[in-house]
Amino acid sequence: MILEFYCGVCGKKEILELKDKNKIYLIGRDFEGLDIKLCPDEKSTLSRIQAHIKWEKNAWRIFDGLPPENILKQTTKIQKPNSFAGTFIKRGGEFRLLPYGTGEEIRPDDNIYFVLTVKAPKTIMEKWIKQASIDAQAAFYKYDGFAFPEDVEYYEGFKYKVHVLSEQEQVSKTKTSNIFIPLNFSKILEPGKEYYNSCLGIDIRGSTEADLETQRDCWIPQFNSILNKLLSNYNDYILILLGDGAYICFLGDRDEQDINFQFTLKFLDEMKKINLENSKKKLPQWSVRTAVNNGKDLLAEVNIAGQKSLNVYGNTITTTARLMSFAKSEKDDIICSIIFHQNFGNKKFYKTNFLQMPLDVIDSHGVRHFYYVYKKIKNV
Repeated sequence: MILEFYCGVCGKKEILELKDKNKIYLIGRDFEGLDIKLCPDEKSTLSRIQAHIKWEKNAWRIFDGLPPENILKQTTKIQKPNSFAGTFIKRGGEFRLLPYGTGEEIRPDDNIYFVLTVKAPKTIMEKWIKQASIDAQAAFYKYDGFAFPEDVEYYEGFKYKVHVLSEQEQVSKTKTSNIFIPLNFSKILEPGKEYYNSCLGIDIRGSTEADLETQRDCWIPQFNSILNKLLSNYNDYILILLGDGAYICFLGDRDEQDINFQFTLKFLDEMKKINLENSKKKLPQWSVRTAVNNGKDLLAEVNIAGQKSLNVYGNTITTTARLMSFAKSEKDDIICSIIFHQNFGNKKFYKTNFLQMPLDVIDSHGVRHFYYVYKKIKNV
């Protein structure tokens, strides 16, 4: 069962898949070990939303508040059930309040609403309400059974909404995608805006010439395993897999904008370790072609065949793709765009460790690309 969480204040979305029937899934704020960590409220002293989900009586059930053993671990002062709050479930067009401590079976197409929790002096609470969004106000005023008819136009108001995906929606969500985004992708990177892109293109040399078994059972799984290992240490990137290759867009301003080149060096080191094992096992070894480029690109939302994701568009990734297709390089060389070379080529690290060879090529559109090949100096 898959649940989609949506914040009514900031728009943050998160997916929670219920798989382990022996696990209790914790939902809340300001507490370690949560499976879904909700956004802090505008006034953290005013609000607390907590819930947990567990498998009980042959069904997944949601409970308002955290289990007793977890409540004891908290250091915050506002706790359930004494705080003023409500968790509601909408099923078949009807809303119903979840009594504290009583689990409610969750079913496909259910919508669950966590409404505002307020426990503060009246003057502070009134000030907060005046500043809150319409959704937050509506959720607050609809506490106690949504008893305020004058708020009917905001009946969908909520602090946090949870949608339980239908079977059809689950199939759509779990379709295999070639675009991957880390869970720690920053909320400050908004679709529709341009961001600095430290772009890396990387693919397996000669993959299409190898037999299918070698590609499927050896090279591509090993290639993907390196990406999986290394990318666990990074955030704010978009990974676009292309069968025997990938593009990685490291987005946003960073202290080290040559992160794409440094990632390439780490990849090459991991590849050498794997090839050493391949040699011992008499498996075929492989190498990669790599290209790096830097600049600004557009971060955009995409919806293809019902599958929503993010993607990157602009000259930076396009030029990287052209260099990957047409630029000449040898094993372990790194193709560097003119922009990358201008920004970083004169730094001591690059001057000392790499031969920098200027080249140019004309692509299939008749466009000439100038670039450099960085070749690591041996014994360095």
